[in-house]
Amino acid sequence: MVNQTHRWKQVACLVVSLVFTAILTIFPKDFWDEKPFTEWTAQEAMKLISNSPWARPLTVLGSILGAGRAVSNRSSELPNVATAGGGRSSAAAMSAGTVMSQAEGFGTGDPVPVYIRWLSSVRIRQALGRLGQIQSNAPESEARKFAEQPMENYQIAIIAPVMDTFDALSLEDFKQRTFLTSKKDKAKRIPLKGYTAPKGRSDGVALFYFPRLLDGKPIFGPEDQEVEFSAQGGKITLKAAFRLARMTTEGRLDL
Repeated sequence: MVNQTHRWKQVACLVVSLVFTAILTIFPKDFWDEKPFTEWTAQEAMKLISNSPWARPLTVLGSILGAGRAVSNRSSELPNVATAGGGRSSAAAMSAGTVMSQAEGFGTGDPVPVYIRWLSSVRIRQALGRLGQIQSNAPESEARKFAEQPMENYQIAIIAPVMDTFDALSLEDFKQRTFLTSKKDKAKRIPLKGYTAPKGRSDGVALFYFPRLLDGKPIFGPEDQEVEFSAQGGKITLKAAFRLARMTTEGRLDL
């Protein structure tokens, strides 16, 4: 009976792997699969960090983010292509990727764009590194080092024109109601490990950390199909779903 159960598990894993591979062949190739990241245009890199398998755009009511009053913190990572002569150093471009937002202010009743990025993925860091090359003439070696450095944790970054509400929150505010959850296995619900408010970072993003490994193995795999990021703290309630079948780099899951 034990051997039969083991065989069924092996068959199930094989089926999942075959389905995952089949799904990958259905989607047409994207620019990030067709050419090296060092050849991406600024517009392509911006697309990857703003609306791609690794970056999900949302809109949030301005009052929730702290709009309608003097803004003390705007993220420097908003997806807008930098103009020449922006005066930012290579190091700043490598960490942030774009210039400080100069967008008009938002009112309390306005919809405000919010971008949720899987920052620990190689692809997102390649896009930011490429922007560093284009906008601030960062050397290719620096861009590659930034993109390829190992990430101990899953990292989710939140970027918006107004970040004041995130500055007012702490790990304790988010900890009880912020998770990464498998679509396939709802019991696989990973709690928040760490949080850094925008004021604690040079790029002005809110950064959420989740453990990557359990018993020495990655927590999420192709069999999970989709992972949902959900965050609640203060007035903030955000959700974004990431489809794992599309989040691959060189044939491997890229989280």
